[in-house]
Amino acid sequence: MKTIKSTLKTEVTYDDEMKNKYLIRKEWDKNKKKALVIMKNAGQADEIVQDQTTMYVINNLSKLEYGVVDIVNLFPSTEGDETKESVIENLKCIQEAIPRVDDVIIAVGKGVETNKKAIERIKMILAILLDKKANILQIEANFGRKGFHPLYPAVKHQWKLVPYDVSHNEK
Repeated sequence: MKTIKSTLKTEVTYDDEMKNKYLIRKEWDKNKKKALVIMKNAGQADEIVQDQTTMYVINNLSKLEYGVVDIVNLFPSTEGDETKESVIENLKCIQEAIPRVDDVIIAVGKGVETNKKAIERIKMILAILLDKKANILQIEANFGRKGFHPLYPAVKHQWKLVPYDVSHNEK
């Protein structure tokens, strides 16, 4: 018989009013690669609760030999109300996370392509990532399409990470 023990260390960064969730950090093996995953909206996950998205992110990154993930979102509000301060703080958290990770995975999904606010936010984040010379990746499905969110059925259980096409957002 074999007993294996593990600890999943979690850290969550909120604003003082707990209305904006800027970063969720999950660490299960600090000696492995580290990823920054950028999605669209702050979900239900916190320092204890796992939502489906966070679960699929951890499961897939673990399979790909990562041991740490920082999860951030285009929109950090947990209540839907965004302020200029929350936008600035969110971009600052993303900027501070970049030097701590090996790869940045943009996983906002296809739905943002028609959302002007989301497109603008992606452009702001891409400018930061390119300035910091981050290794930017995205999730590709086995049928060749790219740019998926972790909940997309074809990629939920197995991610293929490929370079992010920066020119796609220069329209």
